[in-house]
Amino acid sequence: MGNSSPQNPFSQSEWKGFNAFSNGRRWTNAEFGDFASDELVFKSIDASLGVEGLPQSGTGQSTLFTGVNCSELAGRHYGPYPHSSSKPVLKDQNIFVQWKKEAQTNASLGRSVFLNAFPNRFVKQAELKNRWSVTTRCCLDAGIPLRRIESLAKGEALAADLTGLGLKQVSGSSISVITEEKAANRTAHLCTKYGFLLYENFLTDKVGHEQDIRKAEKVLASLDRFLFQLNESLDYSKTTVIITSDHGNIEDLGTKSHTMNPVPFVAKGVLAPHFAKVSSLMDVTPAIMEAIRTP
Repeated sequence: MGNSSPQNPFSQSEWKGFNAFSNGRRWTNAEFGDFASDELVFKSIDASLGVEGLPQSGTGQSTLFTGVNCSELAGRHYGPYPHSSSKPVLKDQNIFVQWKKEAQTNASLGRSVFLNAFPNRFVKQAELKNRWSVTTRCCLDAGIPLRRIESLAKGEALAADLTGLGLKQVSGSSISVITEEKAANRTAHLCTKYGFLLYENFLTDKVGHEQDIRKAEKVLASLDRFLFQLNESLDYSKTTVIITSDHGNIEDLGTKSHTMNPVPFVAKGVLAPHFAKVSSLMDVTPAIMEAIRTP
């Protein structure tokens, strides 16, 4: 969450999709503010985790998806891949592992899935180097199959850029490019089939490092269209959407690095009240597990 400034694309345009998840307020420090109701929680939360230095994806995501302060465990912020001290924690405590264990005694929870589709080249390189991102390592540790390009055609996955255009250009495969609205409708449909769905968008971080306001606004506009349609398509009496980030970046294009800013956190839907006390990355996964255990 950054201040309103010419370097913050959230303060330069109206984002009706993002604002649908913030009770109509801009995603800036000046206007966001903590809010909690029976259907919506939005606030800014801590990503620094009490450790000096700029937050990084490796330890930040490991913390986000386990509830363990992996930056403190490593003695520093580390990324983009998991730190060696994070790997045992991910293996035993990542969100997919926890969900799978809970579903063994409560079948109504359904299966957990990672929605991102990966080209074969990515998987082969990761296998060759044994270098996996936090999210893909979580899947491997939990026995969750990574979705491939073929899953896009079946409507069972999302491209990292939502439409598939970037993936088509990179992979050279015959991917059908879709609109953000169709990606949102697909996600809403998949919410009726699975219990927990994770989607990761890294393009906001990529364009944040590039410090290009036009590219940043293009990425946010795509996400905004997706979020607006998702909000229109979901049945919130049966679904809860959580939106957050492992560190700041795109909200301050005045710096090429990550930021010390708190990150946005949103929970919208039937389980929203369970997230009212979330205050840092460490609280997100524990709040999810507590929410699904509550009758």
